[in-house]
Amino acid sequence: MAQRHACCAGPDDNDQTEGNIMELKEQVFEVNRANFEELVLRGSQERVIVVDFWAPWCDPCRTLGPVLEEVVRALGPGIALAKVNVDENQELAMAFRVQSIPAVKIVKDGQLVQEFSGAQPRERIEALLRPLVPVAPVKPEDELRETARNLAAGGDTRRAAQAYEKILADRPDDDGALLELARIRLQQGDTDAVQQLVDRIDETAPEFRAGQALLTLIGFSRICAEYGGRTAAARKILAAPEDMDARYAFACCAAVEGDYETALADWLRIVEQDRDYQDGAAKDAMVAVFHLLGRDNELVASYQRRLYQTLY
Repeated sequence: MAQRHACCAGPDDNDQTEGNIMELKEQVFEVNRANFEELVLRGSQERVIVVDFWAPWCDPCRTLGPVLEEVVRALGPGIALAKVNVDENQELAMAFRVQSIPAVKIVKDGQLVQEFSGAQPRERIEALLRPLVPVAPVKPEDELRETARNLAAGGDTRRAAQAYEKILADRPDDDGALLELARIRLQQGDTDAVQQLVDRIDETAPEFRAGQALLTLIGFSRICAEYGGRTAAARKILAAPEDMDARYAFACCAAVEGDYETALADWLRIVEQDRDYQDGAAKDAMVAVFHLLGRDNELVASYQRRLYQTLY
């Protein structure tokens, strides 16, 4: 990299040259004990450093790695990805209290500012990193994705679906968009579309398990329909509170409608009364929703703990 000479540049030129130097720096690189302080701790004074603790034998690491690299490169020169092979750098892993891999530590100005573990969806990683990189460029598809999320959260599934379809028109292999559109199609009752969209999700993608959980919800939809819908199931519960079949159907209806808290609460109540109900159907239903919502969801954290306490 060429050195800068103060005698040859005015104030404006200095700013431009500094930007060019940042762009020339590697955005993805390997680090070890010898260069960690220079490349990560000192380097984080100039740009955000995402540290990926991984190992060659770790399948989730191989899933997460390319996603991290894609997100970091998309966010621009204000961020970089440093990869640490824990098999070769156990002291670094111990210093950062890495207990399982993949483990990601985010360093800014020499300080640990964020962290997460396990393979995560691209959208969640980008949402975590983008606020840390003020100059990160906003891509049109990201704006469209945010619009789609807001529309779906507001109940406008028709327009949300149109937004996701626009994303997929340009990026047909966008696993995040495939999953979110499949969620919407399930709410709309189009189970064939759900199956087709989920089938397109790469089995190595973080969204794959959530997609498979959506297929489980198709079964919930059928059970709900057999009982005549959520209102009919609720009436049966009012008439006979001990009717676990009606309660299970009611929970299935709630899950299909996206009311996961109600669904988890009623399935847990069934497990508390009969953990072997229909060969563990209520427990399995809860686990499917856990996969669908993701480990960082507050409901998942709460109901995983309560399910564990009930079972063990």
